[in-house]
Amino acid sequence: AGLNVKHVQKLASERNPLKRAAFIRRISQYPAHYLITLDEVSKDNRTYARMWGRARRGERVEKHHPFVRKERFSVLGAMALDEGFIATQVVEGSFTRELFLEFLHDDLV
Repeated sequence: AGLNVKHVQKLASERNPLKRAAFIRRISQYPAHYLITLDEVSKDNRTYARMWGRARRGERVEKHHPFVRKERFSVLGAMALDEGFIATQVVEGSFTRELFLEFLHDDLV
């Protein structure tokens, strides 16, 4: 019937277009080079597998893989539009509140 299988796009149910517009109005008063963005990413040794597969109707798609979860590393980076990355930190495990505040104090400010 003209339908395709597609990945579902997840959107936050807390999304509020009015609050978003207010934020954009408020932040747009600053020149872009005044702003610094922070982002955290983490990586562990999980074995990734395909999320999609094909099977006959009524049968499940199964693929057996070893599931390994070992060390986890987290990276926190601060980036300025006109300078690129200005501070980064890598920790084993995840960033705690204390580690985040330490990064702000020691590496960023």
